[in-house]
Parts: sequence; C-alpha cells; structure tokens
Amino acid sequence: MAGKTIYGANAVKEALQAGGRVNRLYLAKESRVREAEGLIQLAREQRIPFDFVPQAKLNTLCGAREHQGVAATVSPVAYAELDACLEQCGEKAMLLALDQVQHPKNLGLLVRTAAGSGASGVLVPARGAALLDESVVRASAGTVFRVPIVNCPNMARALHTLRDAGFWVYGLDGSGEETVFDLPWADRSVLVLGNETGGLRPGVRKACDALVRIPLAGGLDSLNVAVAGGVALFQAAARLGLV
Repeated sequence: MAGKTIYGANAVKEALQAGGRVNRLYLAKESRVREAEGLIQLAREQRIPFDFVPQAKLNTLCGAREHQGVAATVSPVAYAELDACLEQCGEKAMLLALDQVQHPKNLGLLVRTAAGSGASGVLVPARGAALLDESVVRASAGTVFRVPIVNCPNMARALHTLRDAGFWVYGLDGSGEETVFDLPWADRSVLVLGNETGGLRPGVRKACDALVRIPLAGGLDSLNVAVAGGVALFQAAARLGLV
C-alpha cells in the first residue's frame, strides 16, 4: 500500500478531522468499531474512499495487530481545494489535470514539470491514480510542496467547474485535430493527460473542449506520459508567457 499508514480509531479520527491528507480509510470486516459510523461519515463528507478488508489484511497493512480494526493511508502532502487553487489563478493561468496516472515516477515528474512551467496547480483523481507518497515526493524532487495538488472526487465534474471559471480544457490525445504547437492556447488553459495505457476516460474526454496531439515521426504512436506532458506544458507556457 502506498503512502504512510496510521492506525487506531483515535489517530485516524484526528487525521480525518484535520482534513487534506487522508487518501483512503480501511475498516476490518470482522471487527465492530464503535466509531466506525462516525469515521465513515467523515470520509464521505470529504469524498475519501473507504474499504472493508479482512482482519488479516489489515494486520499486514499496519504491520501490527493493535489497530482496533481501523487504519488509513495518509499523504505526506496536503491536498488543496479546487476553489482555493482557482483563487490563485490570474488572468493568464495554466492547470494540469492527470486522469488516473498510476506510476509514481510519472506523477512525480509531471508535478515537477508543472512547477517548472509555471502551472498554477495539478488536479488528480481520488481513485485510480498513484497516491502522493514518499516515492512521488522523491520523483518530483520536492516540488510537490511548491505547487497546489487538488484531489478531485470526480475529475469530469472538476473540469466542468474549470470551464465555468473561464478555462479552456484541452485533452492530450493522438486523435486530436490540432497539434500542441499550432494550438492558440487560451489565456486560461487546462491540459488533461490520461492513464499510461488507457488514455483519457470517456467521461473526461467528453468534458474537454478540444483534443490536441503531439506530432510524432518514425512511426511512433505515443510517448511516455511524463515526456508528453513536458512537451505540451512548456509549449503552452511559452504561448502564455509563463516562462
């Protein structure tokens, strides 16, 4: 399991009440934790995923048996709220949205590239993506602490919110009609990158204003997601005058 694990009803409750860093809540199927309903309610309020797992698995996850049937993974990096991220965006701004990028090194490299290209924030989904654990922090060379990371329970809905706030949403996809080099990037732009193998999910693809591509030579059909993100981000940043 990625991320730091904390356990015990009180410790997990404190982390949930503090907000921003709990990635996932785990409850043992076999135990009856008196605080379980309250913990689940806190998780639901923050749209934090929770799972009921066998006692044996919880023992393994915690590396101990004194967990009281409760554990949680906690990110070393505090997540930002989307509204707070938007408040920091100026008339010209760029955001990076990552739709289920699963490899920690790719995630870390993309966060570092976002920081270096002047992006105002990075959006990641609550489910199906790499967690912001220590390996991501290392891959980003610590830049995860310099750029806001927004945890999105529903990525498509978050993209619609950004569109309502005046952003144009561009999904990077090989089927895009325009290239990242020819595109007249909007003053407020969002670049959306898909999963390493599956690309953009249908709902996320539908939430984009346009699909754009990187032209490739040599018969190649794709690039590593971190490399592709770097090409597109710096092209957009140059057009917007962010670098």
